[in-house]
Amino acid sequence: MTPRYENRYDIRFTEKSPVGTITMATLCRYLLEVANDHASQLGVDFESMFRHDLTWAIVRFAMEIPSNLSELTEIIVTTWPAEQERLYVYRDYEIFSPSKDLLARATSQWIVLNKTTRKPVRPPKFLSEIYHHLYKDTIPSRYDFSFTQEWSHRDKTSSHVYETSLIVRRSDTDLNGHTNTAAYIEFMEESIPLAMYHNHQPRYFELLCLAESFEKEEILSLSEISSDGKEILHTLIRKHNHTILARGKSLWN
Repeated sequence: MTPRYENRYDIRFTEKSPVGTITMATLCRYLLEVANDHASQLGVDFESMFRHDLTWAIVRFAMEIPSNLSELTEIIVTTWPAEQERLYVYRDYEIFSPSKDLLARATSQWIVLNKTTRKPVRPPKFLSEIYHHLYKDTIPSRYDFSFTQEWSHRDKTSSHVYETSLIVRRSDTDLNGHTNTAAYIEFMEESIPLAMYHNHQPRYFELLCLAESFEKEEILSLSEISSDGKEILHTLIRKHNHTILARGKSLWN
């Protein structure tokens, strides 16, 4: 049982987009994979939580995007549990080159749900015991990414809105039976015009999950691009009842 855990990932040809880089969703998948592997080592992965009629859900997720993404063929991802804050549990990440140069950082905010009722509950006592075993009384603070509070006060006349309709596939869902975090990011990327990737490079992505979605549901993905192309506001909406499922923001060079 170790405080920090790392995995090495080869960037595969089949993961690359038409512009030759991996997508933001693929980068998120690497982070979720290493997080689950570490949680399994600590005994708090999804299957372990299920035995207590509990499960995990991501509320917020924020990551920097490596500036040399198109050149990378391999990355190392390191993760560790960070601070707890009331109902929230944080997990942080660092992305390194094979030579151990720090390329980017990320943070994620999780809640524990009762698996049956799907309602948030306080983190269980055994989780606090794991934290004490790992850190004693020196739990590390999370990376101080200031999660966006107000998503848009932009003048609509100075932005361009693009939309795409999608159907949630079974492969988009996870052990909770709902659409996974990386799929939400992938859905948001689907409404970004391909020309955006040719003219700009993403440097930061932030996600706020607001509601669950499920297999075969139809989702509307909206991307509102600022006039200078430096910021995109993302929204996912369940089409049959107009529920906002998630909001996101990406920043671009």
